[in-house]
Amino acid sequence: MRNKKIGCAKFGFKMSNILYAVFLYLLMDNSLSGYTLTEELSKVGIDPSYIPTGITYRLLRDMEANGLLVSKWETSGTGPAKRVYRITESGKKYLEAWIVKAKRNLNTMQNLISLIEGRLKDEQNK
Repeated sequence: MRNKKIGCAKFGFKMSNILYAVFLYLLMDNSLSGYTLTEELSKVGIDPSYIPTGITYRLLRDMEANGLLVSKWETSGTGPAKRVYRITESGKKYLEAWIVKAKRNLNTMQNLISLIEGRLKDEQNK
């Protein structure tokens, strides 16, 4: 098992960082399978068809290796066994840190958008 350190400086707007936050958010109420997590992406405005299944499971393995979530095999019910994931306290702390960084990035992006829009408007008025 590898143990990769995750720091706040790596959040940014990378899709994997957003998916980390989305998956952890979705796991706050219930334990879910990787398949269900992918299907639930639409609840936050992400089209699940754009996220390859392999990416979901790679991210979930990384998140588990870093202690953000834990998994277990669920064998109850009909059908084959499936791995279900649950957020950990470290996962909740990750979300708290992610929010701080995401808000800072969002403010930067909003400022940049305003500056660009202003400059484009000035160019159109020349």
